[in-house]
Amino acid sequence: MLLDGAYINLDRSEARRLVMERQLQDLHCENWIRRFAAIDGTADGPFDNAGQNSIWACRKSHIALIESSDKDSLLLVLEDDVELSRYFASLVNQATMHSFAKAHANTDILFLDCVSFNAQVPFLLAQSDERMKNRLQSGSETERHHFEGVSILDAHGIYAYCTASYVVTPKGKRVLRHLFANEPDSNVPIDILFRDWIAAGRLNANITVPFLATPQFKNESTISYESLQSSSLDEKEGRLANAIRRLLFAGEHRLDMAEVNALIADVSRSPEYDLGMKLYQSFRALHR
Repeated sequence: MLLDGAYINLDRSEARRLVMERQLQDLHCENWIRRFAAIDGTADGPFDNAGQNSIWACRKSHIALIESSDKDSLLLVLEDDVELSRYFASLVNQATMHSFAKAHANTDILFLDCVSFNAQVPFLLAQSDERMKNRLQSGSETERHHFEGVSILDAHGIYAYCTASYVVTPKGKRVLRHLFANEPDSNVPIDILFRDWIAAGRLNANITVPFLATPQFKNESTISYESLQSSSLDEKEGRLANAIRRLLFAGEHRLDMAEVNALIADVSRSPEYDLGMKLYQSFRALHR
């Protein structure tokens, strides 16, 4: 079973292309992860609104990449704003992904990163600590974030949104082609389609923890959200989500702590909640 890969990149996003090319060369992945030209919502789209066209174009780009790939191959899909973990190539390679597909025959998509539902954050942080035990120690960032493998979690009830990095299995391509063909041509984002299909049991997905390919904390979207009359994600919520993703990344988080501290609210909590979290941490400590 072959492994094919591509990163989605707008022609006008040359700086992102150069960063991706440098990362792929550093990890010796440039021979199998190619550039895929994204559809540009500023030049094409069925809507009068630039933001809606950008969302439509992003969705169409993901669909076009999946549908144009070999039906029998595993397909890695990357967006061009991700940072690749230094462990990326040791896990995302033909042998490992082939073994994964055989062991998880029912899986359609394996997400290498995502934004999770808020209630799952403590669990995911605990999973990351279990896989990167050196984070409890002082030392260099490289040593602290050393890990051996990832946890493979069921995405149902965890995955909220984001399509920055994922692998589609041959079975997943068949499932997605059917789902895409029966979905109205609208401006529903691709990640929201995935979320709803996972929730409905129409798409079987897993997530790797720690994350292997994650956007930087400060990343500028190429989607014109400011032109939308309403957005499901406000700016602060987006920055909070990005900060959490960086803490789940298999590498240095490189967070701007001044900005992160400004995001942290003084939240009122009950004594029961605080005590429950301490008991939760105590349970975890028993199994270290």
